[in-house]
Amino acid sequence: MEKSNKFISAKNLIILYIVDGLLNLFLTYLFPDLKDTRYITKPLLMLLLMAYVVQEADSSLRKALLITLFFSLLGDIFLMLPGTNPLYFQLGILAFLGSQIGYINLFFKQRDSIMYLFLVPILIYVGGFLAFLLPHVKPMLQIPIIVYGLALGSMLFFALNRKKDSSYNQVALGALLFVGSDSILAVLKFYYAFQGNSLAVMSTYIAAQLLLTLGLCKLQIRN
Repeated sequence: MEKSNKFISAKNLIILYIVDGLLNLFLTYLFPDLKDTRYITKPLLMLLLMAYVVQEADSSLRKALLITLFFSLLGDIFLMLPGTNPLYFQLGILAFLGSQIGYINLFFKQRDSIMYLFLVPILIYVGGFLAFLLPHVKPMLQIPIIVYGLALGSMLFFALNRKKDSSYNQVALGALLFVGSDSILAVLKFYYAFQGNSLAVMSTYIAAQLLLTLGLCKLQIRN
């Protein structure tokens, strides 16, 4: 049997991602004194997925997916910085906007025939959500929120219009969970925070990024 030269196998990277995700979700609830561990567990999530992409992604999409996950890593870091400086949130939105554009680019290159029927419920959701949220958002943040909301909806639209293959359901569910995670985050940030809010945001986010990465790593980009 041929020996692997990989320091950590792709399978073990996913196991580490799941373990790290569980630590991020539950460690601070079980041990409040360890709350600072999130400064390690949260950035580690995207780093583990990036390591997985290096090993498993086809060369035709590896660079684009790594850049997309790198923007997510930057977004994670900016949004967890302590303090009330609005610049951190703005930089976080900008970083995740880069991530959404990256996913849009990947999905567009794997598109099938475009079904504009998907556009109707997405526009209704994004438009309705923004109409609900914007009155609670400071004027200086309203334009960035609108732009990000449109990008998030576009990401979901193109995810649903990918070619129907073995990865379609994984990617579609990942995109839906990403929309759900960001929607919850926006409500918590600007409208109403509830107990366990971090668990709701991060559980959907962790699952979303895992499903998107696993699905995309199955495929080659169509020229």
